[in-house]
Amino acid sequence: MATLARPEPSFEEADQIQKFWEDNYQRLLGEYPEHFVAVKDGKVVAAEPDLARLVYMLTDLGLDPRTGVAIEFISAHSSALLL
Repeated sequence: MATLARPEPSFEEADQIQKFWEDNYQRLLGEYPEHFVAVKDGKVVAAEPDLARLVYMLTDLGLDPRTGVAIEFISAHSSALLL
């Protein structure tokens, strides 16, 4: 039985994604407080307080929420999210 390999970002891509969040977090916090924000190619493609709704929005846009975008919860409060 064949298994599907999940594409993962390279170290360079992961560093770029992390740098994007670090450089833009405060701005995004002002625009999307307490929202899940999805970013592709350095641009916000969707934002929604409800993660399930965000996933549907991304799917409707033809994006794979598992691999096609970077998603971060934007909050002024420190919290941990276990998925």
